[in-house]
Amino acid sequence: MIIALAIAQVNGFVRRKKEHLPTGILATYHWYVVKIFASGTNFWWHFLFSIMWIVYRIQLVHDYYACNRASKWHCTQEEGRNLPIGMPDTCLLMQIQSRRLIMISSNFSILARRGISHVFSLLLFSLLLASCGSDGDTGPVGPPGPPGPPAPAPGVDISNASNMIAEIISVTVGDQTDMHFTLTDGDGNPVTNLPDTSLDLTIAKLTPGTDGNASAWQNYINVIEDPIPGPGGGSVPGSESQGWTEHATEGTLVENFNGDYTYTYAIDITNVTEPFPVSHDPNLTHRAGFEIRGFGPVDNPTYTFRPADNATEGLFSRTMVKTETCNNCHEKGSHHGFARFEVDYCQTCHNPGSADGNTGNSLDLKVMIHKIHRGEDLPSVVAGDDYCIRDFSGILVCFGDVAFPQDIRNCETCHDEGDPETPDAANWYQMPTTQACGSCHDNLDFETGANHPGGPQSNGACTSCHVPDKNNYNGAYQQHRILPDEDAAKYSLNILAIDFLGPGTAPMVTFSVTDPTNGDMPYDLANDPNLTNGTSSLTFYTAWNTTDYENAGSYNSGATGVLVYSGGVLQATDNGDFTYSLSTALVPATAQGSGGIAFAGQIQTSVGQVRPDNTHSFFGITDDPANPVERRSNVVDIDRCDVCHNRLKMHNDRTENTNVCVMCHNPGATFGPDRPMDMKSFIHRIHAVDGIRYPQRVSNCVACHTKNGFYPVELADGVHATSTNIGIDASDPTDNTRTSANAAACSVCHSSADTKAHMSQNGASFDACQETDGTLRIRLDFCGVGGNKNGAVVEEGCTVCHGPGKTADVAVSHGIESD
Repeated sequence: MIIALAIAQVNGFVRRKKEHLPTGILATYHWYVVKIFASGTNFWWHFLFSIMWIVYRIQLVHDYYACNRASKWHCTQEEGRNLPIGMPDTCLLMQIQSRRLIMISSNFSILARRGISHVFSLLLFSLLLASCGSDGDTGPVGPPGPPGPPAPAPGVDISNASNMIAEIISVTVGDQTDMHFTLTDGDGNPVTNLPDTSLDLTIAKLTPGTDGNASAWQNYINVIEDPIPGPGGGSVPGSESQGWTEHATEGTLVENFNGDYTYTYAIDITNVTEPFPVSHDPNLTHRAGFEIRGFGPVDNPTYTFRPADNATEGLFSRTMVKTETCNNCHEKGSHHGFARFEVDYCQTCHNPGSADGNTGNSLDLKVMIHKIHRGEDLPSVVAGDDYCIRDFSGILVCFGDVAFPQDIRNCETCHDEGDPETPDAANWYQMPTTQACGSCHDNLDFETGANHPGGPQSNGACTSCHVPDKNNYNGAYQQHRILPDEDAAKYSLNILAIDFLGPGTAPMVTFSVTDPTNGDMPYDLANDPNLTNGTSSLTFYTAWNTTDYENAGSYNSGATGVLVYSGGVLQATDNGDFTYSLSTALVPATAQGSGGIAFAGQIQTSVGQVRPDNTHSFFGITDDPANPVERRSNVVDIDRCDVCHNRLKMHNDRTENTNVCVMCHNPGATFGPDRPMDMKSFIHRIHAVDGIRYPQRVSNCVACHTKNGFYPVELADGVHATSTNIGIDASDPTDNTRTSANAAACSVCHSSADTKAHMSQNGASFDACQETDGTLRIRLDFCGVGGNKNGAVVEEGCTVCHGPGKTADVAVSHGIESD
């Protein structure tokens, strides 16, 4: 390559001398010629060669015109002069050079005459010529480059957004406090145009406890609430301070780009003096959060951090309960205008120093929530007082009628020590305080010592007696144990076999009682002191037909019970292997299909009456004994009941299994006129009436029901109509006045005259008779024996519109989310 380049340079120099052409042009041209032949036919070398060729030809044209003009001038000047001897004839040389240029660039002379546009034509031609060559072999694929940033998602105006999710990215504290956050919809699209009029924010610090006092959140933003005089103008406690929010119109809200926002607080948290001083320590844990109003429910995002180094992990904490735990009962607890949902956000305002200026009651979260949940069982309420707080609208809200749906001693229901997301859940027994404990035990006065065996005490003295140890008898943990429930776990009631000879006979049950906590060791039922003490009671309940229990022939359609003990004496046959046999209730000769037997009871132990879990089993009446038909599919899940009820127990805590409940709470039973005992009516009534204060919306059917268990049914499914009156003969379910099945369930909540008329127009009946085979007819005179059986057959058409995927799907109408 070096030799080729040298030759090109020499050649260019010689031609320069010979033809007076630019050396660089010719040399470069020849160099590229050599380069092309030395490197093959690469496209880009062809391209460069073509460019240089064009430049070379343009240079020739330029030289041609220059030489031609020069020769004419010299010839003109030299006419009439005698040149010195030996001097070159410049005119002649130039003319000769011009001719040489013409000869060299003869194929380019047309270009010179027709103008510069031909240059572009030649350029295009050269490019085309260069592209005809071979590119050679394709080189190896290079490594992939780093991924570029994703394209910004399209923004959705907040007025059109749904299922919005807000997230705080950072909070920084300096000369001003800035919060950076994002807002997206349920599909991840940025939500734009958040107005500052819809945004409220808080910011608080967490102060560690000293001298036995609990750690506490303290809001930097506070107000003084002046009391509202009552209707009679009576005296009120006085003004009180309350944690508050900063409205975004006070600070500066900036939308950086789609769905990305920065808010600058108006308050300077490093210098708070009004309405009272709040000191700032950047080394303490801080929490900022906000709420959005006016655009549907948006969870309250919070950001917990330490201003000194902006750390978000390894912080001192006070996290004893989480929102998901509250929502087990409350579904989605919302307060203050359906804008505040998250416990971490609630804590920023509900500080120990906050109180209701109208009642004087503390608004501290630990005090207020404990009092609300104990409700009607608060000692002060039992003594005749009420527990009330005046809300922001001026309405006095009282909680003295709240019934907590389980034993109030179940502190773990809210404070789950085993949940890694609530690292401080054990504070309730490890760090007792007069404020927390006194909120439930509000008949104790720790300042005066009234009703407190330990007399007047401060927080610093609590653990002296109430040792923060699970094994100490005086400790809060031991004092809140529910010993009967713990002892109940030691007893398992077992149905081992059912022998049945046919209708008109009594099933023979073989059973045992064992201890699951001791390797299922069997109890000696004839001699165990806890079972034979005369106060223990075990019972077998027999019911029929499993299609839908009605227990024809029994009083008020109730299941018939047979006692295992009578006066402490075992009534069953001892089989000698810790199993026992007992004849249960007689099954009528008219019974058909399959039946069910339940085993339930209560056992007296050293800690009191304990109620083991019930059990049940099925047997064939006219069905194949080896393959009895179990009760129709359950539409209720007991585990869902226990989310709120912990361990649902009724009738002296002996019944906690819905398969056992329906043996008596069946379509043929009533409490009296227009008071159905049937589960589908009775349970809805319990949860829907105002006096119960159901802790979430009653339209959330899946709080109790299985995934599809809330949909209307077809009568062909064997679901019986609900009795509203037991008729003349309490043992004959055919003379009961009834309401068709779907109407009986739905009309509990949808009870207006218009709604009932809609149901009737679509096939339901609130006045019908049911025949032995389950056929339901409109009542013409009276039901039962001798009644007119010619009424039209009742055929509810609910599923046509309200079934899954139909025009008025129950799930859609009730806002039920699929699980």
